[in-house]
Amino acid sequence: MSLKIDSIHNHGNASEEYIMLKAIEKVDIGNYAIVDRTFNKEGKVSNIHRHFFRLPSLIVEKGEYVSLRTSKGSYEKGKTKGDQPLHRIYWGSDAPIWNDDKVEQVELLKVSTVHKETINRPPKRKLVIKKD
Repeated sequence: MSLKIDSIHNHGNASEEYIMLKAIEKVDIGNYAIVDRTFNKEGKVSNIHRHFFRLPSLIVEKGEYVSLRTSKGSYEKGKTKGDQPLHRIYWGSDAPIWNDDKVEQVELLKVSTVHKETINRPPKRKLVIKKD
């Protein structure tokens, strides 16, 4: 994989939590998604994904970081504390994603669109009033 999970920070607080990702090689991060796995009553990982976020299409160079913030915001480019290039992406959630008391499991998935189709809606009709 060209991208890896580096760490999760401040889990349980939507305005402060984020996942730090690192590019292992030059990569379009739009080919990846982050999911939050759930657990069954026995504490084993279930096949249910509670939250899913596909990263936006963005070329990230080898060694650069991506901070996926849970909160709302707009893309920013900056630097890490270690002065490495950093891309800040926002999930747009008011609620924390990584908020379970016991165990959390985050997965980074490589995804691709197999088929895409746009369904067109007919244009809205204008109301025409005829004058006599």
